[in-house]
Amino acid sequence: MKPITVFLSFFIFIMVSACGTRKKTVASPVSEPVRDIPVAKEEYTPFTRDLYTKLLSSQIDIKKVQFYIDQQLILSRGIDNNALEVSSGKIVFRNGKNTNEIIIPIYTAGKCEVVESDGLRISFEQGGKTFKFLNSRTYSPDNYIFSGANWDDKGTCEVEYDNNKFRVSCGTCGSAADAKLVVKVSELNDIKNNSRPLPGNRVN
Repeated sequence: MKPITVFLSFFIFIMVSACGTRKKTVASPVSEPVRDIPVAKEEYTPFTRDLYTKLLSSQIDIKKVQFYIDQQLILSRGIDNNALEVSSGKIVFRNGKNTNEIIIPIYTAGKCEVVESDGLRISFEQGGKTFKFLNSRTYSPDNYIFSGANWDDKGTCEVEYDNNKFRVSCGTCGSAADAKLVVKVSELNDIKNNSRPLPGNRVN
């Protein structure tokens, strides 16, 4: 009887161990699958040549469209500050340099002031001072990109603004040429919905 008792004890031990292992497995926390986070709908869309053409075909005035710039631009220029002073009976010559800076924050609202054959002139403040956004087959056949002169390898250029010459750099991108015009889809849809062609007036 003793061998049978030992065998039964060993068998019961194995069964208890197996059940305990199964319980541990079931009780262990199960990681939940990663849920897809909904991506917010893009509020801005690039203003392209194709979109420009569609607006014209719908007889929508481009100057009624609210534009935005999709990068931060920084305009800076050095101002020489040369002055003669008299100090303790001596003539002192002081030579220094100040920096005048204008910042166009990202998504600043702009208004089209002039439509040109190769782009648009956009103002970001009142007073008629504009920046050129170029749309050409050579440099930018689709988007309207920031335009300037005397470009360098750092992606900066020169512009005339408010009767002064500034050097423009991009604060959020590699080159000022990366800055382009964008529009809000909702605002653009409102403009489209408000436009209607006249049916005409026939003589009876």
